Amino acid sequence: MSRFTFGFDIDGVLTNDDDGDYSIWLREAADYFGEPLPQKRAYYIEDAFNKSTEEVQGFFSARMESILDRVPIREHAADTLRNLLEGGHTVHLITARDEKIRQTTERWLKRHDVPYHTLFMSPTNGSYSKGTLCKELQVGFFVDDKVENVLDTSGKGIYTLLFHASHNLEHQTSLPLVKNWLEVQEHIDKFLRNAAL
Repeated sequence: MSRFTFGFDIDGVLTNDDDGDYSIWLREAADYFGEPLPQKRAYYIEDAFNKSTEEVQGFFSARMESILDRVPIREHAADTLRNLLEGGHTVHLITARDEKIRQTTERWLKRHDVPYHTLFMSPTNGSYSKGTLCKELQVGFFVDDKVENVLDTSGKGIYTLLFHASHNLEHQTSLPLVKNWLEVQEHIDKFLRNAAL
């Protein structure tokens, strides 16, 4: 049987932080700024609330660790990854989270019994192309909730899923949209069946 390499984002994919209307980040930012939830369901808090980078950094300094520590995991996520590892496949977690919060991230993953081989994070005060990294790692299947990331990976020939989120509702894409991990599993099964042909 062939073995494959899978890649998964953390926020919005493993974490259950978006109910399809608003993300936990926008709800927390509304509370922090003392403002109502924005009509604009943007990915970036700066855009949603029309705040400066400095104001948003203040929010992150005050609330990020607490949010990352208590955000729940999506149902069936850990089981799906465990099944992949037990099947001999490689699982990489590929996140835009800053390297400086690695300890917080690893603690959350351990608490929720999330199995994986490697955790890739953004360099402090930097970023990277998930598509380029996936190609380097020979990832054949990837899931993310940010449209720019899924276009990046799918453009490099990687079987890519877009996880449903409030911030990507208005984006038109031909990529498969999934709303839960049972749907992710269906696509994994399809990917493995097609690879076996």
